[in-house]
Amino acid sequence: MLGMMLLALVADVSSSEADQRLLKMTALYEQVCLKAFPNDEAVEALMKAQGARELSSEEVKVTMRDDPARGWELSGTRATVWIEFPPFHACSVRWNTPPVSGLSVYRDLADRYEGAQGGFEPIAALDRDQGDIHIHGVGERRTLKNQATESLLVIDQQISNPTRRAAGETGIVLRFVHQFAQPPASGAN
Repeated sequence: MLGMMLLALVADVSSSEADQRLLKMTALYEQVCLKAFPNDEAVEALMKAQGARELSSEEVKVTMRDDPARGWELSGTRATVWIEFPPFHACSVRWNTPPVSGLSVYRDLADRYEGAQGGFEPIAALDRDQGDIHIHGVGERRTLKNQATESLLVIDQQISNPTRRAAGETGIVLRFVHQFAQPPASGAN
């Protein structure tokens, strides 16, 4: 429900402002999720240094349900930073936005990171509906020496219900994710 209310709040933000916010969120993602993460303590220190408010367990549950996680809300940005704990150890930056003109600034960052690390391959796109929300995700993944995987993902969510869209719920929740997944248990069927 909170997410639905936030989607409606962004209708008054112009596309130019959305693109400026995209630049800021991409820089935040690089600082927190590509440079500090997977060191959770380094992420926490960055959030404290930026004066971010840690979300309560009830607020975390709204987004993560039963998945173990921590989240912070950055003052004045309507953005959140998340750490999800294993088996999917992930760092993400999420924010609400009207449509942006493109993701080239993110793509440039991801390409530089992936090129420096090596071994990333595209993964199949995700498209699914969860109630009135359509979720779309794309990304790349590489397999590490211990058979765990590292992925960079871009996920967008938006209201798909035509009545709700006509009423003005046209914003997008955009999420950049850096994820490490544990290898499958040996002997698992």
